[in-house]
Amino acid sequence: MEDPFAPIASQEEIVLSVTQCIEYVNFVIGRKTVVVEGEITGYSVSQNKWVFFSLRDEQGVIACFAMVYQLSGRYEDGMRVRIWGTPRLHQKSGKFSLYIDRMEATGEGALKRAFELTKKQLEKEGIFAQERKRALPRMPKVIGLIDSKESAAHTDFMRILNQRWRGISVHHIQVRVQGEGAVDDIVKAFEWFNENDTGAEVIVMIRGGGSLEDLAAFNAEGVARAVFGSRLPVVCGVGHERDESLADYAADMRAATPTHAASLVVPDRQEVGAQIGRYVRTMVHAYESLLEWERHRVQQSARVVFLTIERAAQHVHHCIERIRNAFRYREQEIARFQRELVTIHTHSARSLTSCIVRRRESLASRTEMLRAVSPMGVLERGYSLIRKGGKVVDSVAALQEGENIDIVLHDGQRNARITQ
Repeated sequence: MEDPFAPIASQEEIVLSVTQCIEYVNFVIGRKTVVVEGEITGYSVSQNKWVFFSLRDEQGVIACFAMVYQLSGRYEDGMRVRIWGTPRLHQKSGKFSLYIDRMEATGEGALKRAFELTKKQLEKEGIFAQERKRALPRMPKVIGLIDSKESAAHTDFMRILNQRWRGISVHHIQVRVQGEGAVDDIVKAFEWFNENDTGAEVIVMIRGGGSLEDLAAFNAEGVARAVFGSRLPVVCGVGHERDESLADYAADMRAATPTHAASLVVPDRQEVGAQIGRYVRTMVHAYESLLEWERHRVQQSARVVFLTIERAAQHVHHCIERIRNAFRYREQEIARFQRELVTIHTHSARSLTSCIVRRRESLASRTEMLRAVSPMGVLERGYSLIRKGGKVVDSVAALQEGENIDIVLHDGQRNARITQ
């Protein structure tokens, strides 16, 4: 950059106006951003737009100025901060100030206090309210992932994700997870998912553990608001189990670790397979119970018929004995009556036998009918059952190239992919 004040610097003595002098000083001291650490004093916000305070140490004080939107957290007097800014002389007042580009709390005490102040404000606004948190999709096909791809957290997350459920599409956005630019990266990632339809059903934000300063980006107010404003449910797996961040509170689901986040967003295929097996066994048991109930009902009907016939036969026998005793002297007539009764008895026996045969045939027919409609009966004849996403596929139109399906046979099931 050409120095517009080179002629001034090259002369031994030159008379400047006050304005020229201030412009010259600002040019000289404002060429590079300075990084200053100190303690806040006289912190105030004017019209919710401008921030004024002083930064001091044991021997000196610097006036500071910033716009509210430039600050990523909440601050107060007594907090120790690190400031990135440009020194300036105010033209009208002649006051020396530091114009802030970025400011962060530094030191564990200041970081904790900034965390508490921001958390209190966001709680007041309802950003952490449980009633607004959304349920996660049961079996998402596409996941949005916000993290640093070079981190161990990313590797662990992808490993657990693929172990539990395969075929998941991950739309990844690379971000810085600490240091300068991390907050802007994360906020822009959420804005991108809100503005673009990637097919993602849930967003996962992760990073590994670290100190309170390492996790500062996830305690930034802007990140918490970005999580809150996401149009998709958010799972936050930042740090280790003991670590807590404002992003965790704002998320729809908090994961203790990045690997725990993977276990929250997808089911375990072995558990799903076992559940399907339980469903099949329940169906088979239900059909067997129905068959047993029908068999019992037929047997009960047969016993009622036998009992009725037996009682009728006993009644006939008693009648014969009474007639025989009363009309013994009329043996021929009694004999005739006996022959008729024998005929009736024979006919009844034949009718009973025929009835029993019909009942048995009906029972056998119903048994075969129930066996025919039983899923296991159909599968044992060489048929198979196709499921996609846990639902039975009943049409070729429901299958698309590249989709995963489950083929259920009578002795187990296999996974397959539609290739054509």
